[in-house]
Amino acid sequence: MKSQRIRLTVAAGLLLAAASNLWALPPRQHAVSGVIKAIDYDAHTITIAPPKGDNVVFVWKESTRFSQGWSRVCLGALEAGQSVKVHYRREIGQLVPRDVNLRTNMPTRCTTGGCCAKRS
Repeated sequence: MKSQRIRLTVAAGLLLAAASNLWALPPRQHAVSGVIKAIDYDAHTITIAPPKGDNVVFVWKESTRFSQGWSRVCLGALEAGQSVKVHYRREIGQLVPRDVNLRTNMPTRCTTGGCCAKRS
């Protein structure tokens, strides 16, 4: 009886150890800095040119945060030629930015019709 209980305990422990390796992990977050080359509002894409390497295309979602320092800005404040840092994850074959941070101290202005004022 005692040996059966030990075998059952060992089997349960092995099962739990094997199951813990099967849990899905969230995608890893990466960062890249560069200059905005293009923004496509219809396709929800932003193209960044890093200092080294090829251009990188990101597909933003509703959850993507656009900021300048600690302040949030709307997507309309981004323009080609601005320096940015993008924190992103690879999701289903696409690079999805979680945060796009403008690297300038100059005040920004929305170019798409006042959407910054609507969020405040």
